[in-house]
Amino acid sequence: MKFKGHETFSIRKNWLSKGVRGVNEKPEIFTAKDNSAMDYFGIGRNMVYSLRYWLNATGIAYEEKNAQKKTELKFTELGKLISKYDPYVQELGTLWLLQHALSTNKELATSWYFFFNEFNQNEFTRDDFVLALQNYVSMNLNEDKKEKLPPLRTFEDDFDCIINTYVSRFRSSLKEVDPEDNMDCPLSEIGLIDIQDKSKKMYRKVIPPKQNIPPLILLAVLAKNASEYTSQEIPLSDIQNKKCFAGKVFNLDTITLMELLGDLENKDYLKIVRTAGLDVVRLKDGLSYKDCVEKYFQGLA
Repeated sequence: MKFKGHETFSIRKNWLSKGVRGVNEKPEIFTAKDNSAMDYFGIGRNMVYSLRYWLNATGIAYEEKNAQKKTELKFTELGKLISKYDPYVQELGTLWLLQHALSTNKELATSWYFFFNEFNQNEFTRDDFVLALQNYVSMNLNEDKKEKLPPLRTFEDDFDCIINTYVSRFRSSLKEVDPEDNMDCPLSEIGLIDIQDKSKKMYRKVIPPKQNIPPLILLAVLAKNASEYTSQEIPLSDIQNKKCFAGKVFNLDTITLMELLGDLENKDYLKIVRTAGLDVVRLKDGLSYKDCVEKYFQGLA
């Protein structure tokens, strides 16, 4: 479990595109001990640490020692696809892919994993979330590794960062926000959290409109989930309710999910099979995560 790796900074506009360029051009720059990374990216030292964290947490990159024993960042499969097709991280489908990777990253983004997969309150305050997260962490500490419960401030900072990830500062700030300011996180565009009552600091999870989720991106997630089964069939109830599956990480209700699956069925990517005992989604043979993502990007050209 990892908390506060973001250094209190949510992902900012253009950060990930800078990171993609860095992994392509100078994979060792992220761990440089001098000021070269700050000069290269044009951001402060703590922001460099934060950017490095976010590239890992969103599944764009991973860290590995090179032949000179220096740590460098390398692209994951997702990172390679983004670097090739959307290096400026501008497409809506890219944001949903990053959301999927971030919210299923239990090891590096524990609070995000918890929020989407374990935390079942649809309306909540910071205190609600922090208390629930504290209880979850307490029950999952590894006593053999002598893990300790992080301080309360750590959980509060993670909550604030989650809110800043999905809620635009134009909506959340009590003060006027400069329209030239580029501090909003790109993931605020997918709008999975909104303000329920600003005066009470009450928030709510948002079910995204069907038209906001590219069907091929959902198909890519289904193809990845299908690897947990011996066939290309996934129980519909798992897609809706299982941890790290589309229903949870995309905040989907049954109606929106069925509409998206219907679109994919109409295009012959899958078939919804209804039986007396169990409804399943049967994916077309040969579908892979990579193929689905590439089909999405190629369709944008």
